[in-house]
Amino acid sequence: MTSNLYGNPHSASRPSKLAGHRVDAIREKALRFFNADPQDWDLVFTANASASMKLVIECMRDAASTTNTPLWVGHHKDAHTSLVGMRELAKTHRCFDNDSQVEKWIESGGRGGPRSRELGLFAYPGQSNMTGRRLPLSWSGRIRRQLHRCEIYTLLDAAALASTGHIDLSDESTAPDFVALSFYKIFGYPDLGALIVRKKSSHILESRRYFGGGTVDMVVAVGDTWHAKKEGALHNRLEDGTVPFHNIFALDHAINVHKRLYGPEPMKFISRHSGKLAKKVYSSLSSLRHANGLPIAIIYKDSAAVYGNSVLQGATIAFNFRRADGSTIGYEEVEKLADEHNIYVRSGSLCNPGGVATYLSWNPSEMRAAYANGHRCSHPVQTMAGKATGVVRVSLGGMSTARDVQTFLDFVKQYYVNDDAGIPLPIQYQAAREEPSPKSTETTLSSVPEQASALSSNQELAKASAPQAHVFERQKSVKKPSINTSPKVLKRSSLVYPPSPPQSPELSSDEMPQYLRHMAPPPGTHLSSANSIGRSKRTIIRNSVAGLLRRT
Repeated sequence: MTSNLYGNPHSASRPSKLAGHRVDAIREKALRFFNADPQDWDLVFTANASASMKLVIECMRDAASTTNTPLWVGHHKDAHTSLVGMRELAKTHRCFDNDSQVEKWIESGGRGGPRSRELGLFAYPGQSNMTGRRLPLSWSGRIRRQLHRCEIYTLLDAAALASTGHIDLSDESTAPDFVALSFYKIFGYPDLGALIVRKKSSHILESRRYFGGGTVDMVVAVGDTWHAKKEGALHNRLEDGTVPFHNIFALDHAINVHKRLYGPEPMKFISRHSGKLAKKVYSSLSSLRHANGLPIAIIYKDSAAVYGNSVLQGATIAFNFRRADGSTIGYEEVEKLADEHNIYVRSGSLCNPGGVATYLSWNPSEMRAAYANGHRCSHPVQTMAGKATGVVRVSLGGMSTARDVQTFLDFVKQYYVNDDAGIPLPIQYQAAREEPSPKSTETTLSSVPEQASALSSNQELAKASAPQAHVFERQKSVKKPSINTSPKVLKRSSLVYPPSPPQSPELSSDEMPQYLRHMAPPPGTHLSSANSIGRSKRTIIRNSVAGLLRRT
């Protein structure tokens, strides 16, 4: 970008043609990053994953309207809010409460789904953005093979999965019809999304009524209403206005840097690395207890998920801390204290309404009552009548290190483990004290979390709740050595180094590409916790790309 002049790809000038050619080349490069053959797939650049989902449902709504066909939408309970919102454009919809319901629906040939004369869309996340649990990727192919009672398509929300998981679209016959994702969640930068479309299913998106600049070849606006859509590839008709070509050029560099750091199959390496770190966090949190024996953390996970198994679980841990008396510590207070120590996590409902309802045991009437009493996602009441309204989430990625994990665990031990043996174990937990096990610290689909107090009715919620945050109280504990989490001044060049093998407690040098073994940071430099836990890699990649641009 410092040595070339680029223009709007819709123009005919040399700078514009150069930009257009580069955009097309990078589009194909992005497809191949997911093993998607350009002969079978098209890629539409969007603002983000949510914009990709919105584009699909709007196109399908218009297709259904054109043929006077009712539109049905089904989604899994682990779906992100942006995916759940698709139901509002459908005539009928269904939320599948668990995997078993999806399996039965598929095996029955679609009973309980769209009827014979309806148009259907089944949408689900590749990975829960709350718990990190990974859902079966085989559903799309099975739906295509086994559901013949109506015209139905599948959409995979791959935003969370793509950040640390390997997405392989090489077999289009078993792949989803549509894949929505965000590149910034993979690379940190650029801020760009994509909708990957299976060409054999692309016709259902052709009925979109809206048209924007660059998507039509002729428009009659005075005296009549008529327009002719652009011909050629589908993306020509769905990318409205000028594409963000500068961001697309940055994507080219981001893919190159990723392969330079992590090898020719970077996402496989990142999946193994981040999965092992997440397993360390999970096992350590599961084992931490107060002096009275009560586990300090309630970890929310699916009963079938296994940390360390990349097919079943991603590098995300969702939890809440509790005091030695069993009461829950406000999740916002945990995030605030972590922030003061340069550790960045996320807290709240995480835009995952189904996950909150399932793992925190909130039914619809209770959620409505919570809203009536002042709870908002953007301004939450952290606990209401003994129930948490959100969680703390730790996410790990390619740039996370074993040192980051240890820093976080030291922080947890210092502030959330109560060493006062004089506090009795709450009576509701005494029965489990004889045989402590990791399961006693988890909330799974088959195990509802024990709470210090539970909602008995909406009236109790209204009486016990007030529109203010639960005040965090530091626990009394034996003084422990302070942990050093002060931000470190790093050389710019150190930001592009991958985590060195010796820092990973379980990653052997044999699992790292040969050339990466010689790219470890110089002695004394490393990525601090301020650069890893729960943080986007945006600064890292942005500096990497900037460095490449300066050199070229």
